[in-house]
Amino acid sequence: MAEPDFQFTEISKFFPETFGEPGMRTFRINVDSASSNGLIWVEKEQLSELCKSMNQLIEEIKPDQNSYTFPPVEKEAPGLSKLEFKTNRIAFGYDENSKMFIIDVYDPQSISDETTLRIWIDSIQLESFISKGLEIVSAGRPICEICKKPTPTNPNEHCCDYRNGHSKELII
Repeated sequence: MAEPDFQFTEISKFFPETFGEPGMRTFRINVDSASSNGLIWVEKEQLSELCKSMNQLIEEIKPDQNSYTFPPVEKEAPGLSKLEFKTNRIAFGYDENSKMFIIDVYDPQSISDETTLRIWIDSIQLESFISKGLEIVSAGRPICEICKKPTPTNPNEHCCDYRNGHSKELII
C-alpha cells in the first residue's frame, strides 16, 4: 500500500464547520497542521456518518486520554501545503502503535487512487470534532417524523408521501 500524498501529524486545529441557511448549507472540515492547511468539503450525510463512526470506534477502544500519543512527525507534509477539495471518500481508523486516530481523505480529482490526505489526531481532538459535528448536523432543518425527509423552511410546504397516500411503501 502506497503512502498518502500528504500527512498532517502535528494538528493544531481540527473541526467541522458549515455555511449558509438550513436547506442550503455547505459543510467542510478545517484542519491545520504545523505550517500546512486543509479544507475538505463534505456532504452533510458524510459528516454525520463520519461522526457516528468516530463515536462508535472511540466507545469500542476507550482510549486513555492521559496516555501519551506518538504522532509520526517525520511524515508531516512539507511546509506551507495548502489543500482544498471536495471529497467523495473518507476512511477512519485507529493506530495502536501511536495511540492515535487516523482519517484518510480521498480527492476524486487526484490522478492516483491512493489517499490524498491522512490526518493523525488524538482522542481529545476526536471527541471535540464529534461533538461539534453532531451539533452542526442536528442544527439543520427538522426531519419529518413520518417520511424521515427534511422539511422545508415553511412546514406547510412539506408534501409527505406517507401523509397524502401516494407512497408505495408499506408503513409498519
